[in-house]
Amino acid sequence: MSSSPKRTIICFTASYPYGTRETYFANELQYLSKAFDRVYIMPAYNPTKSNTQRKVPLNTIVLPIASPQGVSRIVQGILNLSPIKPFLADMLEHKVYKKRASFAKWFNAFLVFRIKYKKLHQLLKTVEADALLYSYWGGPSVFITSLCKRYKKVIRMHGADFYLNRNNGYLPLRKKIYQSADLLLPISNDIARILREEYRIVPEKIFLNYLGVNNYETINDTAASDVIRIVSCSNLFPLKRVHIIASTICKWKNNIKIEWHHFGDGPEMENIQALIKKYNNINANIFFHGWSSTEDIYSFYNSHYITWLINVSKYEGVPVSVMEAFSFGIPAIATNAGATSEIVNETNGQLIDINVTDEMLEKYILSCYDKNYQAKRKNAQMTWKEKFNAENNYTLLVNKLKSLLVI
Repeated sequence: MSSSPKRTIICFTASYPYGTRETYFANELQYLSKAFDRVYIMPAYNPTKSNTQRKVPLNTIVLPIASPQGVSRIVQGILNLSPIKPFLADMLEHKVYKKRASFAKWFNAFLVFRIKYKKLHQLLKTVEADALLYSYWGGPSVFITSLCKRYKKVIRMHGADFYLNRNNGYLPLRKKIYQSADLLLPISNDIARILREEYRIVPEKIFLNYLGVNNYETINDTAASDVIRIVSCSNLFPLKRVHIIASTICKWKNNIKIEWHHFGDGPEMENIQALIKKYNNINANIFFHGWSSTEDIYSFYNSHYITWLINVSKYEGVPVSVMEAFSFGIPAIATNAGATSEIVNETNGQLIDINVTDEMLEKYILSCYDKNYQAKRKNAQMTWKEKFNAENNYTLLVNKLKSLLVI
C-alpha cells in the first residue's frame, strides 16, 4: 500500500522570519503548517544585520534569502544567466527610462528577479512536481517564466504592493504576473474590483480572503473611567501621519483627562517627539511604547479600558491594527483610506475624511460621550467575529489552496 503524496507549499515573503514586520503572515503560517506536510519560506531579504529568526512551526524550512542588499544585489543580479526578455519588454512598453522613480523600481525588481530565478531553479529540482507556489506579496515576476509553468501559483495582494497610485503609477510586469497565477488572493473587495475591471482577470481566479487575527484573551470588561484612553498602533512612517494625533493631543485644552499610547517605531519618531516639545502645559499623558510584540499589545488591551484606536493613515489596505482592536471590543476612528471602509463604519467606530484636521479629530474623540458609543464597542467585536477572525478566514484559505492540488 503506497503512502499518500506529500503536500508542499513554497511561500515567498518580503523578510519573514527576519526582522519584526509581516506579523500577520505569522498568523497565517500556523494554519498553512497544519494543512501542508512541508512549508518552505523564501524571504526576499533580511532587513537586520542578525541571522536571528522568529520561531516557525516544526515542518517549516526557512531557505536562504532570495536576494542580498546593496552592491551584492547589483553584482549577483547582473552576473548570472537568468532571463532578461520579460523585463526588457516591460521597460520599453512602459517607457520606464523616462522617470527616475519608475526606472529605480524596475531596476531593483529586475535584479531581485534574476537572483531569485537562479535560486528557485535549484530548489525546484528537489521538491515535488505538485508543490504549490505562494507569493505573500503582489510582485512575483518569476511566476511568469517557464520555470514555474508546471506549478500551481497563488498571489496575495495587500495595498502598497498593488495600488499604482502608491507607486508613481508603475509596478513592473503586473498584468502578466496576475495572468500567470492560478489563484489571486486580494485582501479587500476594492482590490478584487480593480483586478476584475482594470486587469480583466476572470472572477473564477479571484478569491477574496481577508486577513484575520486571533484573540485568546479574555475580553476586557473593565468599567469605563473618567479618562479617555486612545491607542495608535503603526510604524512611524510619513504615510501613517501619526503627527496629526500628536498635534491633536498636544492642543487638548478641555478638562477631560486624556491618555495617548502609541505602539510602534520608525523614522518619524524624532519628528513627532520634536513636535510634542513645542507645546507647553500639555494637558495629556503621552506614552511611546516603541516596537511591541502582539502579545504585549494584547496584554495592554486586556488590562486597560481603551476608548478608541485611532488610524489617520493616508494609505491603507484593510488595517490589521483595527482588527486586533475590534477583537477586544475597542471601536476605531479611521480615515477613509484604501479599503478601511470595509472594516470601519458608523456602527463600530467613525470613518472620517482623509483630510481630517486637529479640531475634527478632537470632536470625533469626544463622541465617546454620545449615547450610541457603547453599541459601537459591541459592534466592533461582532465585526471581528464575523469578518476578521483568523480561524474562519485562514481555514477558508487553506481549503481553497488544497483544492488546487491534485492529491
